[in-house]
Amino acid sequence: FFRKEDKKMNKFNEKEYHELCKKFNATPSCNEVEIKFLHKNFFEDMKNNITSDRRGEVLFCVVRPNGKIITITCDEYPKGVYRIPTGGIGYGEDIVDALYREVKEELGLDIEIMEFMGVVKIKFVHGNESEMFYSYMFLLKETGGKLLEDALDNEVSEVMEVEPKDLEKISKGLIDIEPEWIDWGKFRFATTNAVKEFLVR
Repeated sequence: FFRKEDKKMNKFNEKEYHELCKKFNATPSCNEVEIKFLHKNFFEDMKNNITSDRRGEVLFCVVRPNGKIITITCDEYPKGVYRIPTGGIGYGEDIVDALYREVKEELGLDIEIMEFMGVVKIKFVHGNESEMFYSYMFLLKETGGKLLEDALDNEVSEVMEVEPKDLEKISKGLIDIEPEWIDWGKFRFATTNAVKEFLVR
């Protein structure tokens, strides 16, 4: 359970994190990133998400039977922009439960967890304000389901299968983006690039 003050401050749960590492025999790996937002409205949107129902997210790198990785786009994104998919973790929700739920909702796939890749601790900053957010990274193997056809929502409009080496170009596309998307692009560069760094280490 989470205390009210934990939700308000969105504290990192060290015990939960180390239990994940132990469960998946993973070496603890934490990347710390600070993102300075230019637009106050985007910062406020992120802050409201965090304080209402989203303590973090699962970042899922799904490997298809052909060995390629799934990246996604949505109708509202700038043309040609893709990223590694993610999904929110609610307060009090188990991280692994959130992972299976989000993969099924967004991609329609059954998966097997190959590896827990660690966490990206992200500090969102605007002016003198800041909020913490946590992206838990998983490497997954597709085991069943029909991609997008079996998805429980229609948020994802299209997928592109890529080789791990292609993630560098995908990541750069999130930085070289339309001005009104620049803050979102910085955020999604941090998460997609973290997966790229893990895979090419």
